[in-house]
Amino acid sequence: MQSVNFPNRNQSRWARIKSAMRRARIILSREYWADWFRMPKDELTLMVMGKGHAEVRKVRVSPRTIWYAKLGVTGLAVFIVLSFVLTVDYLVRWPERSMIRMENVALRKELNNLQYNLDSLQVAVDRMGRFDQKLRALTEVDKEFAKLKGPVGQGGGESEGAEEDVSFDFGDFRVDASQLEVDPASHEVLDRRQTFLVQKLYSWMGRLFQASALQEQSLEELFEVLKGREAEIAARPTIMPVGGWPTSHFGYRIDPFTGKNALHRGLDIAARMGAPIVAPADGVVTFSGSYGSYGNAVMLFHGYGVSTLYAHAKSLNVRVGEKIKRGDVIAYVGNSGRSTATHLHYEVIVHGVPVDPRKYVLDRSL
Repeated sequence: MQSVNFPNRNQSRWARIKSAMRRARIILSREYWADWFRMPKDELTLMVMGKGHAEVRKVRVSPRTIWYAKLGVTGLAVFIVLSFVLTVDYLVRWPERSMIRMENVALRKELNNLQYNLDSLQVAVDRMGRFDQKLRALTEVDKEFAKLKGPVGQGGGESEGAEEDVSFDFGDFRVDASQLEVDPASHEVLDRRQTFLVQKLYSWMGRLFQASALQEQSLEELFEVLKGREAEIAARPTIMPVGGWPTSHFGYRIDPFTGKNALHRGLDIAARMGAPIVAPADGVVTFSGSYGSYGNAVMLFHGYGVSTLYAHAKSLNVRVGEKIKRGDVIAYVGNSGRSTATHLHYEVIVHGVPVDPRKYVLDRSL
């Protein structure tokens, strides 16, 4: 009996794969495409048969029409393939692009918030600078520091055009000013507005670092000069004696009773009736009682030639000779004496001469 050999399934599959590879090599070859796009020499005749095969029509297609049809089919095939590839690529990358778009929106929002916060921080630093200048003028730190350090020597030796390495030291970390610039690589991905905003933020940060470094140096000088001067500092009237709002400042004004220009020797502070008046510095009560047009008044002597006066009070809370600490209640706001409404008239007298109380008050609102 003759045996029958059945073909191996794996061999049949491998044969089909090899056949497909041969066809692919033929299609991808240069000769195939050169022949495909070559202008045909002969025309093409199509036989069109009608219903029931009773009528046969011949349609002749010229070689140029065949060539145009090949170009159209090829272009359509390329378009379909490219559309498919781009669609797949878009669908695959869409979650990533959507996430990047959301991140850009969030970063833009945070950048705007950072700009606002840096604006607020700049205002706070400027206010601290003004407060520092006022404190230094009040305590005459600059004069004392000059005495401690002696004359400052100056000399040459600088090379013209030499670049200075600017950096800021803050304890455990150091900031190099050259780092506060937009990275050149970022110019390729940031638009003009974003680049300007980032550069502006870096510029603000540089100014804030510089102001912080100067503030740290100033505080060190203040600490060095003010060591051992606690009694003198406690004698300075550096706080407002009552909570309220100034209605008339120190200087010349139109007198509300005479209508003429006259020197106002203090600061009028409007407050509610009976509001407590506190001592702005340590001192001793030198007067407590009725004081002519000032009405009920209190006068304190703080030492170092500085005295303060509190007028138009409703009632008094201290006696002559009593020692007062900063923050102690000495009287209550009223409308006694020559006064148009409830308020406190506050004066600072230095060596017998009235001065503007705002020079001594370390309050950001003044």
